[in-house]
Amino acid sequence: MVSWSDSESTDGSGAQYISSDDSPLKIPATIDEPSFEGLADDLNVICEHGNLGRKYVAFEGISTGRRFIACATEGVGNCGLVQWVDEHWPEHLQNAIHKLWLMYEHSQHENKMACLEHSSTVHNLTQQKKELQETYEKLVEDVNNLLDYKDSQLEVNQKNDAENISVSVESSMTKDAEIKKLKAVVDQLKQIHVAQATVIRNLKFNHLKEKEKLTSDKRTLEICYADLKKEKDDLKKEKDKLDCCIAELMKVKEKLTMEKSTLASCIVELKTAGDSNKRKLH
Repeated sequence: MVSWSDSESTDGSGAQYISSDDSPLKIPATIDEPSFEGLADDLNVICEHGNLGRKYVAFEGISTGRRFIACATEGVGNCGLVQWVDEHWPEHLQNAIHKLWLMYEHSQHENKMACLEHSSTVHNLTQQKKELQETYEKLVEDVNNLLDYKDSQLEVNQKNDAENISVSVESSMTKDAEIKKLKAVVDQLKQIHVAQATVIRNLKFNHLKEKEKLTSDKRTLEICYADLKKEKDDLKKEKDKLDCCIAELMKVKEKLTMEKSTLASCIVELKTAGDSNKRKLH
């Protein structure tokens, strides 16, 4: 811990001294403040080195804005003097400062992450650029090879064209002969087509004549059917009349049968009566 000594300085100015019986205190981060800077000669604060302390304004944590005196020696030789001039801030102000520092640290973290992401993006773009450059160089090489190949092929093609021309002449002559044969075949097919058309036309004409004949025969048959139907109706009427006559004759027959039975009964009675009369006469 840091402790203060009441001993006076060698020049008799009555300045205060600081000693460290433990490890040196960590000096907080500071900010430049023109109204509170330079050596603390007006406060008579002397460090273990026997030198005047330097004025600082804290810029760290909840002590942000508090003034303090620290050892003016920089680096590892600093004795760790920290003498606060201002008291601790009120609790609500400490909370507000703490919140601001959290926001600041969060913003710093996001900025750092954004920088990392940006660095990663730049790295990826650099890699893509490198790959594109390699691809471009390869394409240029391929195009040059292709152009060289085309130049070499041009001479070969010219030679081949001359040979192809002679071959094409021969093939054209062969094609002419084949075309003549095909024309002959086409003419023959045309003649066959004309003959087929004539046959089809004749068949169609004969079919129409047969159709007309069948239509005429159909009409004749329809007339005959009508006549037969009429005769059938007449015969049916005559049959009905005959049926009526037969029914009347049957009635007459039944009547005659009844009369015959009556006459037979009368004859039997008369015969019986005659026999009876004969017996009486004897």
